Amino acid sequence: MAQYRLLALLMQANGAVIDRDEIVRVVWPDAESAGVSEQAIDALVRRLRERLAELEPHHQYIVTVRGHGFRFENPTG
Repeated sequence: MAQYRLLALLMQANGAVIDRDEIVRVVWPDAESAGVSEQAIDALVRRLRERLAELEPHHQYIVTVRGHGFRFENPTG
């Protein structure tokens, strides 16, 4: 369920960068933001990347924007 919420959030942003605080608010709505570690977010992103790689191994759908967050990159532009 968390992977689905993250994927939906990233796709709805239409290529905009989503920061970690927004990911916590959407993916873990009942959690205190301080209670979700950077490692938990990174692990979730890694698992979602692995799932997406099963569909298209030669395209990186989730791009890390250092110091800002993550964005979804559609292979068709």
